Amino acid sequence: MIKHSKIALLIFSGFALGAFISICLQVQAGSLTPSGTPASTSIGVVPIADIVGSGYVTSTDSLHQNALALTNISIDANSMTSNAGMYNNHIISMNPPAAYTEVCFKSGATYYDARSAGAATGGGNCSVGDVGYVIETNERGAQTWELAKIACTQINMRLPEPLEWKYSCKNAATWSLSTMTTNWEWASNSAIPMYRGDGWYGVGTVEFGAGGCAYGRWGWVGWEGSAEGSYNFRCVR
Repeated sequence: MIKHSKIALLIFSGFALGAFISICLQVQAGSLTPSGTPASTSIGVVPIADIVGSGYVTSTDSLHQNALALTNISIDANSMTSNAGMYNNHIISMNPPAAYTEVCFKSGATYYDARSAGAATGGGNCSVGDVGYVIETNERGAQTWELAKIACTQINMRLPEPLEWKYSCKNAATWSLSTMTTNWEWASNSAIPMYRGDGWYGVGTVEFGAGGCAYGRWGWVGWEGSAEGSYNFRCVR
């Protein structure tokens, strides 16, 4: 008798477990709520077809739509990072507030357009979307590194990187750029720990220009002696 009771209990437990799993699966699929009424919102996993396809979530479920939109995911590699100078850098549609030169690289050659303050990019030798950059014609007055970065950021630009600064300097006469070998200019958006060799530690970044296009050194962003550099600069985008 006890043996038959155990078998019956096992059979009943199996049916109960199967019913429980079935209800859970229906709830996950959005067909039932725990009370057995129709669910108003699906809580299932987003189908993989919703994510791929046209590149964004296509489900009509608002929870899915708000959870992920791949076309809205982007990385701005052009504004503040240290190597943004040329890697993945493209000329964008803008009207720089100061006179500038537009430099682009296509079809195995370098092209440029010298433009006045407020003029729109594109429409000349270089077009919006071309790989390249724009650089201000004239250097700005001396500022500490962070204030120079902020001044450029406020107009949707940044400091140049060494490639951009040096290449522009070597073509300054042709590209209508001025005073590139007169003063030291900030020429990087990144700063790193430095050791000067005589016992002084600090944080420094790249400068170029005083004396020639190949004259380069680092300037102090800050050091243990509580000093910081203040140098000229020009903005780039």
